[in-house]
Amino acid sequence: MRSMRWLLFAFGLVILTTPFATVAGETIQRTVRGIVMATNTAVDPNTVVVKVMLPNKEALIVGADVPADTKITRGKKAARLADLTVGEAAKITYLKSPNGLIAQSIHVQ
Repeated sequence: MRSMRWLLFAFGLVILTTPFATVAGETIQRTVRGIVMATNTAVDPNTVVVKVMLPNKEALIVGADVPADTKITRGKKAARLADLTVGEAAKITYLKSPNGLIAQSIHVQ
C-alpha cells in the first residue's frame, strides 16, 4: 500500500509539472513600437535594437536577431536593415523563443 501512495504521488507530480515545462518552451509573437537605437549588419545574424516607452514611462530596450528572411519595409517599399537610421520610429514584430528574440518584420515610416 505504501508503494502505491508513492507511485500516485510521483504520477501527480509529473502531471502538475508538465504544463509548466511546456509553457517555458513556447514561442510567443509580440509587436512593439519604438525608436531605432542601433543596427548591426556586420554580424550573422544581423541585429536591431529598439527603445520602447512603456505606459508607466519606463524604457524597455528590445534587441532582436534579424535573419535574412525578415520582411523590412519603409512605407510601402522594401528596405534593408542597413537603410534604417538611429532615431527613426519603427514597428517590430518578433518571436520570443528559448533561443532569444527573432525579428519577423520591421516597418519604418
